[in-house]
Amino acid sequence: MSKSKSKKRNQKQNHKWNHKRNQKINRHLKTHINVRRVIGYLVQLGIVITVYDFLRNHFMFMVLLIVAAAPFLSMLGLFILYRAISFELLVPEAYARKDEVSFLRLRIHNKSILVSYDIHVKLDTENTFYEDMGSTLLSLPCHALGTFEKDLPIRFSMLGSYRFSVATVTIRDMLGLVNLQKKVNLSTEARVFPSETQAVDMDLRDMSQGMTESEETVKKGHDFSEVSEVREYIPGDKLNSIHWKLTAKRDILMVKDRVSMSDQQMVILTSLAGKPEDVDQVLGLTYAVCCGFVQEQTYVRLLWWSQGKYAFVEKQIMNQENLKEAFSEIYYEKIYGDDLEIRSLMQSIHPELKAYAQISMKNGQADAEVVEQD
Repeated sequence: MSKSKSKKRNQKQNHKWNHKRNQKINRHLKTHINVRRVIGYLVQLGIVITVYDFLRNHFMFMVLLIVAAAPFLSMLGLFILYRAISFELLVPEAYARKDEVSFLRLRIHNKSILVSYDIHVKLDTENTFYEDMGSTLLSLPCHALGTFEKDLPIRFSMLGSYRFSVATVTIRDMLGLVNLQKKVNLSTEARVFPSETQAVDMDLRDMSQGMTESEETVKKGHDFSEVSEVREYIPGDKLNSIHWKLTAKRDILMVKDRVSMSDQQMVILTSLAGKPEDVDQVLGLTYAVCCGFVQEQTYVRLLWWSQGKYAFVEKQIMNQENLKEAFSEIYYEKIYGDDLEIRSLMQSIHPELKAYAQISMKNGQADAEVVEQD
């Protein structure tokens, strides 16, 4: 059997397993009466009545009253707790790294003196970039007049934008007779970027022929130098370096002193085509290559094809923050089937580029190659 067929079979088995698992979780979370528990309680009540009828003493009468009143007290406590508790879901770090351990924090606030040792929380996780979803059922306690905080360790195996949500929680009374749902509608997000320690398996100097003169291609008004400080105007300074807001405040001409970047730019086209695992590899290599050029103070123009906009999206990369912003925008894109037409589209839309580096899957792994345009 070929690898592709076995992989499809495994995917179908995993889908069936996840479907059964979600059905089981949903059964736990429904608002309903636990028939088995009710029958068990009625059996215990019948035994107590039988014993009392046989002994006819004061002690058994007190036991009978307690057993008979227990369901009503349990229901009353359930409704009080239902109104007294609230929930909070957050990610301590909004930005995480792939394959590194992060935490998701869930807090249960309780204003009442009642407690519960079995609150069911269904945590839904979705990678919106790869459209991958999963659910986890948590059973947590609830402390009286206090806050219970649970940190859930998470290791992100894929890049993308992760959305964590809790739609409802299920509270059970002390006797376990009734499950009652409470809507909470909590959600939080975390963006996962490639690891900064990821090594580039290629010599960046091999891509030097993909560089072009930045003055020829950068749109008018774009500046690829970094501000190092603001100082007073010196005759000979360029007028476009004047810091007008600060000048208006101080009544003295102030200029932005800049540190120039390289006079060349590296144009990088990253592919969003293929399976999620392929795109993940390509984005990881793209991030590492861009970081390498940024460290060398080489201006980078990062492009990718957007199926939704049916156009190339372009971002200036001069530092790590620019790279994070670009990847955050990529995570809102849709993965497409193949990139066979990308080169022809690049030629027709960006004919001014003499060459660029394209990062895509090649022979089963992410690779970068320089594409020269006529």
